[in-house]
Amino acid sequence: DVTNETLVQAMVGREIKDLYPKKKIKVGDVALEVMNLSRLGFFKNVSFSVRRGEILGLTGLVGAGRSEVCQAVCGVTEYDSGEVFLNEKPVRFHHPAQAMKKKLGYLPEDRQIQGLLLPWEIYKNATLSSLEKYSSLSGINSKKECQDGEELSKRLSIKAKDIYEKAGALSGGNQQKAIFGRWLERSPKIFMMDDPTRGIDVGAKYEIYELIIDMAKQGKTIIVVSSEMPEILGITNRIGVMSNGHLAGIVNTKETNQEELLRLSAKYL
Repeated sequence: DVTNETLVQAMVGREIKDLYPKKKIKVGDVALEVMNLSRLGFFKNVSFSVRRGEILGLTGLVGAGRSEVCQAVCGVTEYDSGEVFLNEKPVRFHHPAQAMKKKLGYLPEDRQIQGLLLPWEIYKNATLSSLEKYSSLSGINSKKECQDGEELSKRLSIKAKDIYEKAGALSGGNQQKAIFGRWLERSPKIFMMDDPTRGIDVGAKYEIYELIIDMAKQGKTIIVVSSEMPEILGITNRIGVMSNGHLAGIVNTKETNQEELLRLSAKYL
């Protein structure tokens, strides 16, 4: 007798009429272009481009190479051949710090192992990637760091006793918001997100979707990796489908469905 709507309401304590926020986004010029990117054993000849204000989804079966492509572009790992262009200029990052300086951000798949320092406080996790902002010859300006951490916590509605609570004590959704806060602090122009709503409740998911769409409305370039096809269909402009290390196709979100995405996912199996 349970409907999807009543289940959602029971989980989050309120009614959510639309699982995905409505998006009216103006798309601009190409911000990121990847050409024939290859890494032996992981992906081969992957090519795509993403525009300012666009949300590109990357989906496919687990192990198809989605995360590996993003990690190679961001300098988390190396690639063997191919080219990457930011604003029509060739780049190659050998470390994520280099990508960060070029305003390219990467939100990792595993927030607890790759994203957060769980024994650290919320505010320290939120400001971790912007330490140069608080650094001086006398050390870290902790007062300013706390102030900015407090503002980010309120802005993202992080549910905690205070900003001094340890990140490990937060729920999955609030942990994910803390990582988002870290990147909002750096204001990336291109933001790659690997399974940004993995393992969080539907209410927190909606808030993450709102953050993603708001960033796109500001002209940011967004790439979202996800295995959840309703999610990919709900928040993106276009969708690239990976299959066994190959980019099997790129489709317009409004013109596709789950069946086509599944067919493309199996194209190179």
